[in-house]
Order: sequence, then structure tokens, then C-alpha cells
Amino acid sequence: SSGINAEYGGASWVEEYQAVERTGDSIMGQITERNRLLSAGGDALKITAEIRVAQNNFNFDLNALQRELKKDKDAKNISPKEYERRTNMLNEAKIRREQLTRAFEEGTKSAFRGGVVNRAYEESEHTQGYSNSELIQQHQAAIVEQDQGLSRISEIVKRQKQIGLAMGDELNGQNELLEEIQEKTDATNSRITRQTKGIRHITTREGNLCGYWITIFLLFVAIIGVIVWKIA
Repeated sequence: SSGINAEYGGASWVEEYQAVERTGDSIMGQITERNRLLSAGGDALKITAEIRVAQNNFNFDLNALQRELKKDKDAKNISPKEYERRTNMLNEAKIRREQLTRAFEEGTKSAFRGGVVNRAYEESEHTQGYSNSELIQQHQAAIVEQDQGLSRISEIVKRQKQIGLAMGDELNGQNELLEEIQEKTDATNSRITRQTKGIRHITTREGNLCGYWITIFLLFVAIIGVIVWKIA
């Protein structure tokens, strides 16, 4: 999309949508594995962090697709029918996003309701003597703290993406400027070529005329010479 092309380095809108779909499927697989670990009392902190980052990227890319679709519509790069089709695709992706959020939250709630706490956390010397409910509260607090850290990371990632997009827009602008300069250069070269041909034509004509005059002069000199020779 010139719109999506600018944001996605030349890939089409549909290709980028398909990439977002694949990301959603991957996140759902991670959530399923995380929920399995939680229900078994395993350590799910690492995979939870990975899911949070992936969800933030999923949301960012989905919002980018929404923006670029609007740009394409406003610029009339796509037909109304295609705009409607893509809007329906985005709605499906938004439903997928809600499903991912619910699956993630339900896994966490299920683990808390069942009183499941990370075994390594239970065995920590810092938690010995605490009741199960207190351990769950600490676990919840750890998740909140982790989410805050992931949110900060997400903001950094978003800023980096925005910088990348701004650089892409700048490069596109420079490319358009270079194309304009190239077009003007080609036009100037064409004019110079035409003018050069005109000058050569004029020079050729002048050269031929000069030759004619020299010939006439030599004939005149020859005639005078013959006359003088006869008189003598």
C-alpha cells in the first residue's frame, strides 16, 4: 500500500494482515502453554513476559493496519467494495484480540481460584511461613509489577517503531525528490540534445556556404588569370 508500503517497507496491506493473523495464532498457542504451566504449578513467568510483548506488538500492528486502510480509502487507492472487505477482516482480527485477552485472563483467574502457586515461589526462603492466600497475593503483586515493566518495554518498542516509520516516510520523501530531479534532468538533457543538433545543422550549412564562396573566388581568380595571360 503506498500507505501500508510506507509503514511496512513495501509489503501489501493483505500480506501484513496475514502476518498479523499468524501472530495471533502464535500468541494463542503460547497462552495455551502458559495456562497449562499455571494449572500444573509450573514457572510461567518467562512465557507470560513473552506473551505480553507479543500482544503489544499484535495491537500495534493491528492499529497500523487500521490507519493505513483509512489512508487508502481517503486517497481512493481502493474501491468501496475492497474497503468494506478489509474492514470486515480487521473486525475479525479485533475479535481475535479479545479472545486472546480473555484466554490470558481466564488462565490467570483459574490458577488463582484453584490455589495454584508457583512451586519454586512456595519454596523460596522469603515466602516460608506465609499462608496459601498470602502467597497468591504475592504472586499477583509480582504479576502486576511484571506487567508494569512490560508496559515500559512496550512503550520503548512503540517509540522505536515510530522512529522507524518516520525514517521510512523521510526516505520515501527523499525518493520522490530524487525522482523529480531525475525527471527534470532528463528533460534538460533532451533540450540540450535538440539544441546541439540545431547548432550542428546551422554549422554545417554555414560550412557549405563558405565552401561555395571559396570555389567562386578561385574560379574568379582563374578567369582573371586567363584574361591577363591572353592579353600579355
